[in-house]
Amino acid sequence: MSLSFGKAAYAKVIQRLIERIYHQSPLQDSIYEQAIKWFDEKDYRDQKATELEQQLFLFENRQQQSKKGDQAAVARNLKQAEEQHKTFSEEIEEARFQRYSELQSLCRDILSLCQGENFVDTNNASAKMLGTIQLICPTRRRHIARENQKARHLYKAVLSIRLLDRLLMDGLIDHPFILERYEAGKSVPYSDETEYHPYRDDIQIPVLMAAILQDIGRCHPICQGILKGADGNFDEFRELEAEERNTFLQTSYTETLNYVQDALTVGRYTGRSKEERDRFVQGEIEKRELIQLLLKQAVRPQDVLGSILRIPQIYTGMVLSTRSSYNYEDLPKAALALEKSAELGKLSKNSVAAFLRIVGMFPQGYGITYIPKDSDGNDMERYEYAIVTGLYPPDFRTPICRMVTYSLTYQASARGCIVSAENNLYFAQGRKKLEVVPEERLLDILRKLVYNFEERMASPLLPRCWHPDDYFLNQKNQNLWNKAVVSQN
Repeated sequence: MSLSFGKAAYAKVIQRLIERIYHQSPLQDSIYEQAIKWFDEKDYRDQKATELEQQLFLFENRQQQSKKGDQAAVARNLKQAEEQHKTFSEEIEEARFQRYSELQSLCRDILSLCQGENFVDTNNASAKMLGTIQLICPTRRRHIARENQKARHLYKAVLSIRLLDRLLMDGLIDHPFILERYEAGKSVPYSDETEYHPYRDDIQIPVLMAAILQDIGRCHPICQGILKGADGNFDEFRELEAEERNTFLQTSYTETLNYVQDALTVGRYTGRSKEERDRFVQGEIEKRELIQLLLKQAVRPQDVLGSILRIPQIYTGMVLSTRSSYNYEDLPKAALALEKSAELGKLSKNSVAAFLRIVGMFPQGYGITYIPKDSDGNDMERYEYAIVTGLYPPDFRTPICRMVTYSLTYQASARGCIVSAENNLYFAQGRKKLEVVPEERLLDILRKLVYNFEERMASPLLPRCWHPDDYFLNQKNQNLWNKAVVSQN
């Protein structure tokens, strides 16, 4: 079901999805720009609403108390006050509906790209989206924090619905509304052409909405002030002091819930059947309640329902980190950190196990260095480059990859491989195998593989990983997810 695009076009589509969520432009049309504007204008709206209500109340009282000769003038004033109040209320409601509609449309577009007609297609499409997000984000030099901040909302949203699917398949969710719609969806074709699908429209889209809106409260002036300072000259990605951090987190959480409640409305029924309308309105109420429940439960991550947003949020925060200590080599530690949190009882063990079954140890789009095997299955005395391209690896430490180099030469990605821990240079046992290779030979391998001189100078002779973002910028290298023969390394 997922849409097909040209090699370069797909990365541009993903970039546009990211910008629709979080972007800075003169149009101020991204979800997060809309939120900043809504929070900034809240006092003005509240003040104007109060003034119009007071004016209406004043003329209603005057009408009751006016003398006969003044009644016509008072009636005119009252009518004008009623019209002004009605127009203002309608403008507010229309703006709420527009924000909701844009968010809903965005979520439909995300699903079109990461949902397939079956389990395998869905995971391939999701891996492609997650991998592309990682590969279009810089991993060295400048702007890492800024670009990761933009991209993490989409990344987290995709992981949230994939975790939701897994938890449902494992029978770990007992929420009646989710279960009922999940079961109802099994008998309905899942495609873009299906006008209404119970699971897609009533569960997946609200989950995507909740994931995208989870940090929307940071757009509130108090949070913006903490992050950027009164004059906007603070580094918003710095480590916050404990008190600042507590205020920021509490305000962000509270204002996120306020935004969902006050800045967004629900869908509108367009038919003529009263029975259908009542059913539609009830469904919209339940979807809104689900979004609010997911946001509230996310602060209770030991609960399975809270895990749907919280685990992807923690994982994404490490994989697409905005910290000054960002180190690309450390990205696989995100999965290990989740394991540790589950062991300490900070996260639901079952939910973490389900999530790690999906993602494995190595994030999508991560650059793997590995030892290839010859035709007899023996290890060769060199390493090659690959990129992680598949969800649901056969084992936690064995990523599904696409080979990028073959015989130390870059090639169009026609071959896949499952890299064993023994032959993965990320692990000490893999690097140990090549310690017997002369330094001159290792330098020769490095010269052939690295993309630029700067990288060559910074790379160790036995690199634990490589940075594929420069490689991926070349349009002909972006077709990493087409079908390929997969070998074991």
